[in-house]
Amino acid sequence: MLTKQPITQTDAQSTAAPRILVVDDEQHMCDVCSRTLRRAGYSVVATSKPDEAVAALRSGGFDLLLTDIKMPTISGLDLAHVARESDPTIAIIIMTGFASMEHLHQSVKRGVADFLSKPFELEHLRLAVDQALHKRTILQDNVRLQAIAQLLANSEKLSTTLDLNELTDMILRVMLSQSGCRAAFLVLTDRQQASSPEAVLTEVGQSLARRTINDHQLHSDTAQTFATLDGVALNTAFSIPLRAQGEIHGVLVLCDDREPILKPDVQESILLLANHASAALRNAYLYSQIDVAYQRLQELDRLKSEFLAIASHELRTPLSIVLGYSLMVHDQSNGDQREYMQRVMEGAQRIKEVVDDMVSLRHLETKEAAPVLAPIVVQEVVHQAIQHSQQLITGSQHTLTIEMPQDGLVVQGDREKILLVCNHLISNAVKFTPPEGQIRISAAIWSSAQMIANGATYIPNPPLLDMNWVVLAFEDNGVGIAKREQRRIFDRFYQVADSLRRDRGGLGLGLALVRELVIALGGIIWVQSREGVGSTFAVALPQLQDESA
Repeated sequence: MLTKQPITQTDAQSTAAPRILVVDDEQHMCDVCSRTLRRAGYSVVATSKPDEAVAALRSGGFDLLLTDIKMPTISGLDLAHVARESDPTIAIIIMTGFASMEHLHQSVKRGVADFLSKPFELEHLRLAVDQALHKRTILQDNVRLQAIAQLLANSEKLSTTLDLNELTDMILRVMLSQSGCRAAFLVLTDRQQASSPEAVLTEVGQSLARRTINDHQLHSDTAQTFATLDGVALNTAFSIPLRAQGEIHGVLVLCDDREPILKPDVQESILLLANHASAALRNAYLYSQIDVAYQRLQELDRLKSEFLAIASHELRTPLSIVLGYSLMVHDQSNGDQREYMQRVMEGAQRIKEVVDDMVSLRHLETKEAAPVLAPIVVQEVVHQAIQHSQQLITGSQHTLTIEMPQDGLVVQGDREKILLVCNHLISNAVKFTPPEGQIRISAAIWSSAQMIANGATYIPNPPLLDMNWVVLAFEDNGVGIAKREQRRIFDRFYQVADSLRRDRGGLGLGLALVRELVIALGGIIWVQSREGVGSTFAVALPQLQDESA
């Protein structure tokens, strides 16, 4: 077995003198042409035996073939055909003592660069060789440009999909097209395997793939049946590890019945494509992992929504009974019993608030609670919310400061939904502020630029419209929220403290409900907070413009 590293052209090879093969059944003619071309600085191999010329051409490495057209065992035109098969860009000059239109026509078909009619001046020979080699250089440049264009096109194809099955098929098609091999196989590290149509990787080929994965080295092997195609044995193989970011994702195995299986320039382009394929496979793997996680998240959201629907439905009826009978017993009781029933009613009321949040979220989710828009004076709603929460604020001995302009701040909104938002944010400030803390509620008109300058970067996060906004701010000097938690507090069921160790109630639905309500009203909500300093929740609603202005 033979292991090869990538073959590249060295600087010495690129600057070496062009190699010329001179073929003429007349030894004298071989000698004259050889001496002339060597004096001109060329590297020359000459032979008067056409069979030797065929073997030399098939071994490769010549830039120009100078051959007589009429020889005993093979004609110069047939020799030109052999040369073109070995190297499509090789320059060819035909020497003939009797040129004809038929010969000219056949020479053009064989890609002959020039004709030299015997006898010819040696200067004409040098000039013809120079011109033919110049044409070869131009042809090589065109071939390289075409190869680069094809390489770029194939590389772009590998970036068009993140679907793993589609990508593996694409890699196989691209590699077959670029390499010219008869069969291609892609063996992934998770033991998945894909192959070109009608091709089968033998046990020897699979062993080669495993070896490539294990040692992370490319291999070029011969003399064994690595694959079959329509029952035909393919006895040469080239395997490439597909590695990206230091991690191997699989191996590409190319199989054929020719040797060498890849020319140096083709091998170089295949290795470049393999790098692109490795990166594409890694991206596809990452995408598939993200997709799986996303599907799990969607399922989790579905289960949460289902829990909300079932729990709210199943709790409301027995809760109504508990509250109803508790009120009846409370009114008919006195002394300690009355106090006990008061505590039962307060506990049931807390449960009712949680259930109400669940129902509201469910209705928003199912579009059953679309906002009923009307002009709303924000100050009126804020004062109503403060009255609703007055007992809570007083019981916690908090100092409440209200800063709002006398002129009405009008928004196009749903009064009940704005009131629910205010109630939740006031309750939130009270819960997370120690007794005798400070709570401040303010309202003002801000421009879009002011909102951006004051951190309006949270939920939702579209480009802000160039308009005025009514901004309600609920500020406290409570415990604050860590920076890493600030985006997640608006998620359903998310709580900053561990549910088994926290000292405040709730299911983590309040801020999620506030977010959904604000979005439904066409507004924006964000938070600014520092641990141990306090938090400010801001709600911005589009200001209703005075159409008479």
